[in-house]
Amino acid sequence: MKKEKRPFTNGDVKRASYSLIDPDLENNEELLSQTISVLTYWRNCHVVPLSQAEMLVLKYINRIDKDAYIAKRLKRLESIRKKLNYNKHNSNGPMVLTSMQDIAGIRIVLTNNVKLKNFFKVLEKENCFRENGVLIKLKDYIKVPKDDGYRGIHLVAKFKNEFGDNKKVEFQLRTKLQHSWATSLEIVDLFTKQNLKSNDGGEGWKVFFGQVGKQFEIIENLPSFEKNDQKLVVSEYLKYLKLHPQALYQSIAIYKFITTPLEGIVTKVTVEGLFKLYAESLNEINEKIIMHNKSIDDLVLLRLNVLNRQLELDFFNKNQTEKASEQYGFYETKLAKNPNWVVALLSTNAIGGLKQAYPNYFADSEVFLSYITLIKYGAVIVFNQQRKISA
Repeated sequence: MKKEKRPFTNGDVKRASYSLIDPDLENNEELLSQTISVLTYWRNCHVVPLSQAEMLVLKYINRIDKDAYIAKRLKRLESIRKKLNYNKHNSNGPMVLTSMQDIAGIRIVLTNNVKLKNFFKVLEKENCFRENGVLIKLKDYIKVPKDDGYRGIHLVAKFKNEFGDNKKVEFQLRTKLQHSWATSLEIVDLFTKQNLKSNDGGEGWKVFFGQVGKQFEIIENLPSFEKNDQKLVVSEYLKYLKLHPQALYQSIAIYKFITTPLEGIVTKVTVEGLFKLYAESLNEINEKIIMHNKSIDDLVLLRLNVLNRQLELDFFNKNQTEKASEQYGFYETKLAKNPNWVVALLSTNAIGGLKQAYPNYFADSEVFLSYITLIKYGAVIVFNQQRKISA
């Protein structure tokens, strides 16, 4: 491979890392332009490695799971800044771009845990996942789920780019049910401006996703789940709840959270209903972005009326950020006393990034809701049965 000449040094990249966490960066046009140029270069350094990672996945995936799907992405500016900010007070010094191992990422979504583990066993034998004979990085969040309920397996590989440098790519392996959980959390974050993905957000939502993660783990470990026998899944799940009071209490808590009408909304919209509107709105926004060929640097000001399901959208280009913010403030003030309206200013890059990282997010949200329905059903049926017995 012929080595290209690097336009920036690693020192430039590190300095750009510090600029990205500077809250006044947007006020310094020259520094902003230079920082974005360096960041663009650094992300582009991962394009060739990411393609090699995809080729490695395609080499094996159809032998193990023909129904699996993959998505690759370069980390978005907004996500990079969040991660740098989150890690700026590390004991070993603030994180910099050169130490970030997930600038490039590839996600593989498999049918169930059995196929996921089989695929993982094949991947981990590849030399690209090792340095000096040891795995570069492995996080098995299926064996030990995150506190927030997240499950999946993450491992890091290295591939050479056009400069002859080794660049790291993060592989994320999830089942479809695990992926539906992650997709749904991202959707809530996007609309509510929370950061549940980094365990920072409303306590109600955090508890809800944590409990759902545990219930999904129970469901995926049912003997019938791998066979995709839905009737048997329901039967085994009900039996499990009867035998495990803690799991039953969790299912009841989920039922209460998802079905309780949102405070102040006269239409009695529930969390479940609001989530459905979020997913439908994202789908509609994405279709309009494609139809109007909007730039990934555009902004979209969204107003969603949960009473009549009305969706209003205004697009702004990257040079109209101030105008977009003014309009955002105007509608926030205008609609502040009407709880039926949700107002959000989103970047089409965020929506496009979500579409790239979660190519089936609308279908994924439907999977999420279908299993939420199972949890609700289990809570009601088993609770009522036990109440009759105790009476």
